[in-house]
Amino acid sequence: MKYYSTKSREKAIFAGVVGLIMIVLAAWFAFFAPVERHAAPDAIYPMVNQRITWEGAGYDGFRGGAK
Repeated sequence: MKYYSTKSREKAIFAGVVGLIMIVLAAWFAFFAPVERHAAPDAIYPMVNQRITWEGAGYDGFRGGAK
């Protein structure tokens, strides 16, 4: 430490303090921050076109009509 110039020492102290603050904030958000719960939906809509059938659409199955 005795070979640091004033500017280099100030930068090192500043970087250390900022690093310490970041570690404390990361620990806070990881362990103590409140967890938001999922809210219930306001409305539930059925899936669109869920009752469509393939009858009469020219589809004969995965084999293409081969028997």
